[in-house]
Amino acid sequence: MNDIDTPSKAALSVVSGDMYDWSDMVGGGPLPRGPVLTRIAVATATGASHLLVVGPHDLELLDAVVDRAATTTIVLRTHSDAELVSERYADRAVDVVCGDLRAWTADRPADAVLALDGFGRVASIDADPADWHAIAEHLAGHTSGDSRLALVVPNPGSPLAQLRAVNPEASNENADWSFPVHDRANPRSLADASARFGGRGYTLWPDVGSPTLAAAPEACSVALAVAHGRPTDTPTLREVQPALGQALDTLGAAGAAGGWLVTRGLETTGARSSGELARPLAPSEGVTARSAETISAVVGVDRTGDETSWTAAERSWLIEAMHDSARRDASGLRHHVRRLRDAVADAPERWCGLQVDEIGLDAGHVVPVHESTVKLGESADEILLGLLDELAAYLCVAGWRHPWPAGRGRDELTVLLAATIDVAVTPADVYQVRRRRESALSSTGMTPVVAGRHAPQEADPSELRKLMDENEALRGQVTWFKQQMRQRQTMTHEVRTAARRDVAALNDRIKELEDQLSARQAPAVNRVAKRASSVPGRARSGFGRVPGARRAARLLRRVLRAIRRVAKR
Repeated sequence: MNDIDTPSKAALSVVSGDMYDWSDMVGGGPLPRGPVLTRIAVATATGASHLLVVGPHDLELLDAVVDRAATTTIVLRTHSDAELVSERYADRAVDVVCGDLRAWTADRPADAVLALDGFGRVASIDADPADWHAIAEHLAGHTSGDSRLALVVPNPGSPLAQLRAVNPEASNENADWSFPVHDRANPRSLADASARFGGRGYTLWPDVGSPTLAAAPEACSVALAVAHGRPTDTPTLREVQPALGQALDTLGAAGAAGGWLVTRGLETTGARSSGELARPLAPSEGVTARSAETISAVVGVDRTGDETSWTAAERSWLIEAMHDSARRDASGLRHHVRRLRDAVADAPERWCGLQVDEIGLDAGHVVPVHESTVKLGESADEILLGLLDELAAYLCVAGWRHPWPAGRGRDELTVLLAATIDVAVTPADVYQVRRRRESALSSTGMTPVVAGRHAPQEADPSELRKLMDENEALRGQVTWFKQQMRQRQTMTHEVRTAARRDVAALNDRIKELEDQLSARQAPAVNRVAKRASSVPGRARSGFGRVPGARRAARLLRRVLRAIRRVAKR
């Protein structure tokens, strides 16, 4: 092959840790892709002087970002992937590095970093296991302090990730899954990952490969997470909504998410109308200012792939408003159901292709968040009943408390919702509409809202009698335990009273012995004191019997008196 036939390539350099006979982009696991991640990637790369892309990414996502920065460096660990990317961007300002990220040193810092595949495929499998914190520290050395960042971190504790790891053919005794054990390959939580880079955290739903929702934890509610957490990969996983709702109540939106997104240096906004949604710039528009792209607290896509950020203060999702009303009283929810009925009756063609989680409230008016040509119902009544049935499914799935008497399942709750607007239907009517709606959804690739359907059943008298007998036996056991406790309490009181009585008797005996001891010691002490007091008198009388002692004493007294007189003069 001559030089003319040789395809040109982007600058390709090789560092240690490069891998042969392996590809992460062809035949490997899923790569980061989709409108949500592309939206984040474009916002991160726009206006950067040096963009650093870490790990494998979907080629369409790379096409959207390589022209946003003045220069781009892509680090891949396999030769086949590096050659593929270098040939694809031969005429672009793109440098490709092949090898272990930990062995690469940049010649100049990057002011924008994309790591939407995380750190799972940046290290050679022949080297030591990848340490997330060590790779993060190494990557921080190649960035400036004010550089922008978009990093995805998988969450191995996600309930959806755990259910996807279960072998459907395994029995309950040898199910091939267990609770994840934390290792150094991933941080423990979104807070840890965000603090490591000093960035803003988002939750990704339902997974990290191609999420349909990226939302800040405080903006991701149960309804929004369940709506975007419906799995679509295998039919066996379409019954996980109750488990997902329970996990959300237990772990929270961040703990139950499929993964996390850490951003830094991106401007955020919370109020944008559908016409103001930021769009990806065309390559011909070139590199714009760094402040051209903003990211809202909620970035999502609907079934058609259009962005559905609905975060303005005067806007909300319909299911969110109904959720809040259902927790308080029935009047607010009945008001929203009436609004939905009036909107569907006015223009059924606008609502026939929507699901209830794709409807918003704008300034008190029920509005569709996108246009759809899918046919999920013929008449306005059928469309409305289908939407009410999906709302009932959300109420059952997420475990929301509602003020009506407890029904037996989704069918009865749908009947109650219809009754709030004076529409009389039966569970059989609801089931027929649901069956036609789910068939139309499946044929168009959309996912039905799944909730268990419990058929009404009459109570068995024998089962009731059995339960009553068990209840009576339990009451007898409780009575026996109470009696035993009373006896033990009585015995304890008697023991304490006897102990107090014995202590008082001992104290009396001790005082009596002390008094006897004092009485015995008193005569001996008195005799000693009497003898001690008579010692001076006996000594004087004995000294007076000595011959000349009295005369000497008188002489001595005269001398002392003479000395005193002389001293006074």
